[in-house]
Amino acid sequence: MRNGIQINRITLIFLLSGIIIPQLTLAQEADTTKITNIEFITDQLENIAQQTDLNLDYSDLLDDLQYYAQNPINLNTDADQLVKLYLINDIQLNNINAYISKYGPLYSIYELKSVPGFDNQTIQNILPFITVLPAKERTAFEPKKAFRYGKHQLILRYNQVMESSSGYTMPPDSGISYPGSVYLGIPQAYYARYGFNYKNKIRFGFTLDKDAGEVFFKSSLSDSLNQLVGKKINNVFDFYSGHVYVSDIGILQQAVIGDYHLEFGQGLTLWTGLSFGKSAEGVNIKRFGRNIKPNTSANENRFFRGAAATIGWKGISFTGFYSRNKVDATLNAFLTEDDKELQTIIETGYHRTVNELLKKDALTITAYGGRATYRYKFFKIGATAYQMRLDKAMIPSDDIYRYFTFSGDLLSNYGVDLNFDFNKFGLFGELSASSNGGLAGIGGLNALLSDRFTFTLVYHNYGKDFQNLYNNPVSVSNAMQNESGIYLGFRALVHKKWTLSGYIDHYWFPWLKYRIDGPSVGRDYLLQLSYTTARNMNMYFRYRFKQKQENYAEPYDYTEKLIDLNRHEFRVFLNYQVFDFLIFKNRLDMIMYKEEFHEQEFGYLIYQDILYRPEQFPLEATFRYALFDTRSYDSRIYTYENDVLYAFTIPAYFDKGQRVYLMLRWKALKQLDIWLRLARTTYFNRTSIGSGSDEIDGKNKTEVKVQVRLKL
Repeated sequence: MRNGIQINRITLIFLLSGIIIPQLTLAQEADTTKITNIEFITDQLENIAQQTDLNLDYSDLLDDLQYYAQNPINLNTDADQLVKLYLINDIQLNNINAYISKYGPLYSIYELKSVPGFDNQTIQNILPFITVLPAKERTAFEPKKAFRYGKHQLILRYNQVMESSSGYTMPPDSGISYPGSVYLGIPQAYYARYGFNYKNKIRFGFTLDKDAGEVFFKSSLSDSLNQLVGKKINNVFDFYSGHVYVSDIGILQQAVIGDYHLEFGQGLTLWTGLSFGKSAEGVNIKRFGRNIKPNTSANENRFFRGAAATIGWKGISFTGFYSRNKVDATLNAFLTEDDKELQTIIETGYHRTVNELLKKDALTITAYGGRATYRYKFFKIGATAYQMRLDKAMIPSDDIYRYFTFSGDLLSNYGVDLNFDFNKFGLFGELSASSNGGLAGIGGLNALLSDRFTFTLVYHNYGKDFQNLYNNPVSVSNAMQNESGIYLGFRALVHKKWTLSGYIDHYWFPWLKYRIDGPSVGRDYLLQLSYTTARNMNMYFRYRFKQKQENYAEPYDYTEKLIDLNRHEFRVFLNYQVFDFLIFKNRLDMIMYKEEFHEQEFGYLIYQDILYRPEQFPLEATFRYALFDTRSYDSRIYTYENDVLYAFTIPAYFDKGQRVYLMLRWKALKQLDIWLRLARTTYFNRTSIGSGSDEIDGKNKTEVKVQVRLKL
């Protein structure tokens, strides 16, 4: 094995460095990993995974959830934080505030049962993040206390696929002759993350990441390779990110230096990070922007790098920002170096081969702009404007479906968003424009018609010529243009322990799309019946139907036609807490996939989870055994898997086989946690796994992951 002895030593040193740091005695902290056992959160992550082929880091979505699991939200003073976490909607927040205004401060979390819109399932979802305490006067910020009582956290991780793939079978020097096939680096992946946090007022930290196949030491490459791609290679870690962030200090509401995200309005004008979308909850689809947020994920291309700040007084606030960041891109190879033109922006973050390294940091994007907001009681309005300048002109391919794609080196975007909350109704929306004249809009209504029934109605229309490189509104496709749709979501308490929820989503695309040579339509329906007891059991039954259109042509057809692709999904899920320390989870998914003029495909996935979570014993265990059988990749099934803290595994199960994983967490000390995760997939009907450079000769794929966390 190439460089095997050297790499094993590096791995050992990397992990032990997190253990031999001087050990300090601190009070036991809350278990922040429990949030990954909340079904509606994992369901949202599965939905995001279905919409992209990227291997994403969801840390930015869960960072605040992790923080508030350790520092619960006081319902009497800060219930609005639950809305920003997507744990409740604005109508439920209004109901909490109205209840407190009428009856006084809450004395127990069990009073939530008397608040309209809070059923057993909703209360169970928010329990890990809330508390009830008397209201306290806000004290002035004292810097000395920040560094005395702030929390430090260091995470070190190693992971590797044990079977060798074809990308490692040839020596690195072969990468010159085979620039897209040979992995220049080692199969080990490394990750490091440090963070300091004082009450979310002061935060600073860094994230370092090296993917499998990327170069560890530049000196291990030959002179010819170094001459070709050496400038694109960093020693040890391929990706570096850092930030310093402050908030709620006088009129300075937020400020950041380093890498960060911006989240405004409904995400139509400017939203650089990830966001939750439609789910079985039905009514939680409205965006709740957090304005400025430090970047803590290892996603390498979709964030701003520079500085941003928000100042505010009473109901008025102003935000300004500047960013200059290099991102990966594919350039036109037929032009000279001085005349390079951009074809596409790449978001995979992989830099393993010569071709991938040549695309690394090939484009510099400079962005700057601002935002102003005004809030008065139940009304809020915001206006956003910014400009982006590319150091190379974007010239998209001449495919007709990309006719309206942005071209050039300068793009400006403008938008106005509003929010109106009154009693049991809430209106929200955003209008946006791009400098080429393209327009887009989204508007919605949240309503609590009775204590037992809530619904959401949303309409969006993103013009085919609307252009934006940094937005993330509610949408079906990833293009954020050439799309219209109407969405109706609902949630009904049909019985004390039974809840019926779901949505109806109709959408259409007026212009052509990739593999769709004509205007097309689609539908997405979901219905879920949930049963939740007060303590130890919850279950649900779900049906989902999705229909979309794609090109189809018979062997002798001269023109392609659009056909329907139908997908029926059935799911039964049971979560049962046998004892306080032992949880069983069972899930059965069945899929029927039908492409017009083809046979119908059937598939299923069934798994058993066992979660052992003792309070007094220092060892936790998570085990899963899964069986799956689908006809092809078209009938694949995505399933969230429990993973080490800040790591995410949401594989697509397809073909026929089994998957087993075991994860152990050892609370070695009050300030030290160690994870070991072993996972193995075995295919019953294949002799190789994957394709291209990732192809493994054999039917097994084994993954090993070790992580150390030190809390000070």
